[in-house]
Amino acid sequence: MNDVAAAAGLSRTTVSKFFNGSATLKPDTREKIERACRALNYVPDLHAVSLVTGRSNLVGVVLPFIAEPFFGKVLQLMEREAAALGLQIVIQASNNDTRREAAALMALRAMKVHGIILTPIESNDNRALLASLQKEMRIVFLDSFMDENCHFVMNDNHQSIGLMVNYLLSRNVRPAYLGTPRIANPSRPERMAGYIAAMKAAGETPEVIPVAVDTPTWQFEAFAYEQLLNWCGQGGLRESGAGAIMCTTDRMAFGAAKALRKFGRHPGKDMLLAGHDNLDICEYMDPQLTTVHQDIERISQAAMHFIQLDPAELGGRLYQQRFAGRLVIRESA
Repeated sequence: MNDVAAAAGLSRTTVSKFFNGSATLKPDTREKIERACRALNYVPDLHAVSLVTGRSNLVGVVLPFIAEPFFGKVLQLMEREAAALGLQIVIQASNNDTRREAAALMALRAMKVHGIILTPIESNDNRALLASLQKEMRIVFLDSFMDENCHFVMNDNHQSIGLMVNYLLSRNVRPAYLGTPRIANPSRPERMAGYIAAMKAAGETPEVIPVAVDTPTWQFEAFAYEQLLNWCGQGGLRESGAGAIMCTTDRMAFGAAKALRKFGRHPGKDMLLAGHDNLDICEYMDPQLTTVHQDIERISQAAMHFIQLDPAELGGRLYQQRFAGRLVIRESA
């Protein structure tokens, strides 16, 4: 700070005000300090700042699977939002391991991060730890949560799945539903419940394809391929009379397409196929995948908004945001 003050020809006190975000500095004074910082290649020590102020401009993000395309897109948008707010994101991956999730949370706590955006593993192992951390830190759950008594931002799963069910029924076919393994609560059960409710509301009998629910894997393509091929092989497709396969995620649909072809069915021709999420690659599949678009831009913005929110503005209320999806119709259905 002394070096910056000397280079700018200003007092150390004035430079200190600049680094502490004071709004009282004149524009020309601020420009002198910024010019001196550039000349000296000065970068603030964020850890030192957090030790002095008790908080930092860092936002922790803990995800269960860093290679998941949905999370990749969310991270891209959250980093953009963070930069606009003068914040920086620190990314941690639990890799579906509760011990690594706990270690990541404690590491971010030690860094005195401004807040944490968390997609938790579907497990009770860290329930007590999270309950404790939520009392001292701002934590918002993204896409999944442990229980509903928390701050969260996510897709409106009942609404988005209902959209797809009604669309497929309008094509005069009965859709069977292919769900994910047990990796995300409440997204997994909510989407299945949304399918069942929409089918019953239309006077149709739901057809939920049995899957190995307790298999904790994020390899959705392989999982869907194996589960759907097994169902078809046991006569499920023939006996159900389903004219469409509705998948919980786009990645599930990619695996389902391979299984259908293996069984002599052609997605988009003699069997309709639909996904959920609208990953960028959907447009380049053969056939292009019909899906539901999650409003991940608003979901990302809402997560960052909570991190910046003054708790007093909530007035003791929970910050809970669900965003509607929209139908994206392509060749597969």
